[in-house]
Amino acid sequence: MIRKPRMNRRFAAILALSFVGFAVGLVLPRGALSLDSVNVHVSAGISPNTLLYRFTKEKGFYREEGLDVLLIQAGMLPGIQGLVGGSFHFSQILGQGAGAILRGLPFKIVMVFDTRPLNWLYAGKNIKTIQDLKGGKQIAVSSFGAALDQMTRELLTKHGVDPQREVVLRAIEPTPNRLAALLAGAVDAAVLNQLDRLIAKKNGFNELLFYGDDLEFVTAGVVVAEKTLTQNPDLVHRFLRGTLRGFLWLKSNDQEAVQKFATAMKISDTEAGEVYKAALKIMSADGTIPRNLQEKMIAFQRRSLKIEREVAPEQVYDFGMIRALNDEMRRSK
Repeated sequence: MIRKPRMNRRFAAILALSFVGFAVGLVLPRGALSLDSVNVHVSAGISPNTLLYRFTKEKGFYREEGLDVLLIQAGMLPGIQGLVGGSFHFSQILGQGAGAILRGLPFKIVMVFDTRPLNWLYAGKNIKTIQDLKGGKQIAVSSFGAALDQMTRELLTKHGVDPQREVVLRAIEPTPNRLAALLAGAVDAAVLNQLDRLIAKKNGFNELLFYGDDLEFVTAGVVVAEKTLTQNPDLVHRFLRGTLRGFLWLKSNDQEAVQKFATAMKISDTEAGEVYKAALKIMSADGTIPRNLQEKMIAFQRRSLKIEREVAPEQVYDFGMIRALNDEMRRSK
């Protein structure tokens, strides 16, 4: 009888593992075995702008770009420091990012989500108008120098209230802490986002102001260090392409988006529909803003930060990559 040669056990194991690896490679999407890690600084709390990043990740748009995106909630200052030190690749916070650029830090704003602020000023039940805040009433805002702080000072002045002398502004972060302070009576008024505004409204607090009625102001998008932009443009390109896909998906898929808002915010479908409609009204058309709004933002922040030197839009904004991606997506339709 002729014996069949025995296969070396070690060789057989290697062959089996190779086959498994080959099979996995056929099943998993391209790039799934070697995803590049990306850390993104996002604001605390839940808002449409922050959820846009989360939904983009959930839809798999980043993974399809070969990216493993980690969304990290942190304060304004840690976010800026993280961009400088390299622990964050990107940041959502445009107000603080632009302020850092005006102070000389080498960042660029490469995408903008919104053109008007989705924020409200809510006050205690005995305060009916903005004028009732005079006399030293305390208003909870975000970190001093951040977008909400700058906008609040601008709007108070516009409505005849001196933010330096007639009220007391308190920096309270993160966002849910402002609502908690208002509900507890620790402050007389607070700047709230959409979710917190729903809670304040249910509890009988008074809406004094919707910021989007009075201001054009960009608050969220993508900030990146110039070093990353120049040394790793492929990473930036892939991240922006994934983000733009999520951005365009959110604007054109109302039913699914409303369901996602309802789940993420733990609110009813009706409330989620209100959130979605409000978000659509203030979103930018294609992830960019026109030059006149760029100039308006720079002038506003120069005034707020008392920066006298002239600053050109090109020093703050760089939409070259996002415009190219928009063209690419239009051609592929």
